[in-house]
Amino acid sequence: MSRSVLLTAAKEDTEVFRSELEEKPVSILHYPLERYEALEDNADILDALENLEEYENIVHASKRNAQFWIKWLQEFDKMEEARNQLNLALNQHTADYLEEQGIPAVHPHSEGKAINLLEFMLRIKRIGKTLYPCGDKTAEDLPALLRELDMEVNELVLFTLEGPEENKLEEYRKDFAAHQPEFVIFHSRRSVNRTLAAFPNANFNDPYIISGDQAVTDKLEKEDIEVNEQAEGSWGSILKKVKEAL
Repeated sequence: MSRSVLLTAAKEDTEVFRSELEEKPVSILHYPLERYEALEDNADILDALENLEEYENIVHASKRNAQFWIKWLQEFDKMEEARNQLNLALNQHTADYLEEQGIPAVHPHSEGKAINLLEFMLRIKRIGKTLYPCGDKTAEDLPALLRELDMEVNELVLFTLEGPEENKLEEYRKDFAAHQPEFVIFHSRRSVNRTLAAFPNANFNDPYIISGDQAVTDKLEKEDIEVNEQAEGSWGSILKKVKEAL
């Protein structure tokens, strides 16, 4: 018997998660409440593209970050320059995507944690100026860790976070009303706000609640939503909790 899981993260953030559950007795109610849009022509982006040789490393913390960066490289014919840099990927999923695009990528650790990548950079003595493609509303750990060691890092904002368009949100609400998920995943603090706003009449007391980490759990408790399982801050750990609960 198939059981349903409510998932509200962006499509590109959950590719591996969803594919891992394809063979499991579970149906995913995927209503992406997060949507990413590329910035228009931006002076900081153009400057980074023109001065790629100044950077000792380009760090790709997610496939999404890499996808937006590749689009700019292709548009301005800078793929070859990017290939000549040391491209570091935080996880295997991102490294695979870069390799598919013809950019050799180093992926030093299977866990995909920022501290592991930082340790690798120190070990190979790549501690010069670092380019870090990213979005405008995503707090990521590695830039702060680099700055703590007085390393120069350029957090290059390539995209912004938006919500779903109104017609798409209405579609999600109608479909949600026809289903009662057995599991609900709150992957981030932001997802708590967005999910409660998108489905204001939903009852989250009955489903099995999985939170992404302690900060998410704390926020849910303030909303009087009881957490059944708490992951360790990664999609891999959330996936593990879902599989254990099935």
